[in-house]
Amino acid sequence: MQTLWASERDSAFRLCEQALEIDPENVRALSHVTFKFIQRFFFLAVPDPQADLRRADELASLAIKINPNYSQAHTAKGDALLGAGRYREAIGSYQRALMLLPSSIQPGLALAYNYAGEPEQAIAYADKAMRLSPHDPLFTWPTLYLAKVTAFGILQNYEEALVWTERGEAAAPEMPLWEFGRSALLALAGKEADARAAMQRYLANDKAPFRTMSQRRAQLGPLPSYSPRFLIWGKKFTEGLRKAGLPE
Repeated sequence: MQTLWASERDSAFRLCEQALEIDPENVRALSHVTFKFIQRFFFLAVPDPQADLRRADELASLAIKINPNYSQAHTAKGDALLGAGRYREAIGSYQRALMLLPSSIQPGLALAYNYAGEPEQAIAYADKAMRLSPHDPLFTWPTLYLAKVTAFGILQNYEEALVWTERGEAAAPEMPLWEFGRSALLALAGKEADARAAMQRYLANDKAPFRTMSQRRAQLGPLPSYSPRFLIWGKKFTEGLRKAGLPE
């Protein structure tokens, strides 16, 4: 069964696509529909995530060209830069969006801080964003939950990372990568039996984007230029996946 989050999200995207059929330079629709491709890219929900990332960047760049003072267009561009591994530029785009609209929520900013090696900043911003938008789980909260999972992982606070994994899955249960991440975190927390059970549940999901280490490497492609601090976390996460039983 599709969740309310997914249903409302997809309905919003369809409306934006219809708006673009009427007016291809509708900046609001261009900016908003970009998030469809960004979300699929980050959650590896399509066979070719890089194609979705390229499309997101095209839409965001067009929106900025049409109206450089539209906050959400800079948010969309920040997301595309984030996916491309250009983290400092992404942070700049998100900050530009905040300058244009200080009350806006920039969930990608928390992720960018993580990849730039600043998990403390990621947690602080995610907490602030959720305080500013306590009733807006539609697009922002799953990403903010993911940012907090990653931040606490970098900080080696695996129990807290698991707490936010549970919240993320409750918000967007159609995303199989919550179970995938849980398996690694459980293994790193020393709960290998639970980790293996979580991995088996993930592998049994017909929506799992990959089922081996080699498939994961192939789908992720070349790693962007992460910070040394994030790279350490990446190695630990991979270690956790092996302990949980992800086949090579």
